[in-house]
Amino acid sequence: MTDTVGKIERVERLRVSDSVAAQLVQLITKKSYAVGEKLPSERVLAEQFGVSRSSMREAIRGVEASGLVSSSHGVGVFVVSNTVHSQSPPDLLVFEDFTVPELFEVRRVLEGEAAALAAQRLTPTTGTELKSIIEQCADPDLTDEEFVTLDVELHQKIAQASGNGLLSTLYAGLEPLMQEYSRRVIALPGRREHAHKGHIKIVDAIVARQMKQARAAALAHIRDVEHDIAKRMAKPST
Repeated sequence: MTDTVGKIERVERLRVSDSVAAQLVQLITKKSYAVGEKLPSERVLAEQFGVSRSSMREAIRGVEASGLVSSSHGVGVFVVSNTVHSQSPPDLLVFEDFTVPELFEVRRVLEGEAAALAAQRLTPTTGTELKSIIEQCADPDLTDEEFVTLDVELHQKIAQASGNGLLSTLYAGLEPLMQEYSRRVIALPGRREHAHKGHIKIVDAIVARQMKQARAAALAHIRDVEHDIAKRMAKPST
């Protein structure tokens, strides 16, 4: 029997504690907790968030690493800042009114079905447009900002290709969030290359009119982003 253990790469995923940390950071940055204020106990917070105390403890450690809170053994955890510094791990998970784990949940619902329906209802014109965007994204001279613009355009075009006007309208409402989110994650190591490879797989499946493969490629693309963010979250803040 061949030993395959050494060949298997562990799949990084965002943890429950990451999602909780994102929500806690959101509360602090929106000043639900003021600077100098003591947070509720770990037990109370765990009950409020509906998670285990171990997950809550890990979440607090993550928030503390961002510089928003400071813990004092036997005394408690206190808010020391309401501002997240750009490029710190929590900055990858929190926006003003929502968290990235929430965005992922919505993207899985919308993008998976959009890709499947696009594969079923694709027109020759739209197929050509999708291929054109992929070709433009392959240009190594593109700036990250230009790549992000094309990235969002591609996903919006796929939503339009679904032939479902409501789905397209819903996705269009996400466009400003997608732009901001993509700008934050594009600088992660390998993110641009990973995104482009994911886009190619999605478009290839759509153009081939393979509904199941298109849905799977769209969901894999989102998991890949989660993988890259999880790897960054696992690294100590610098």
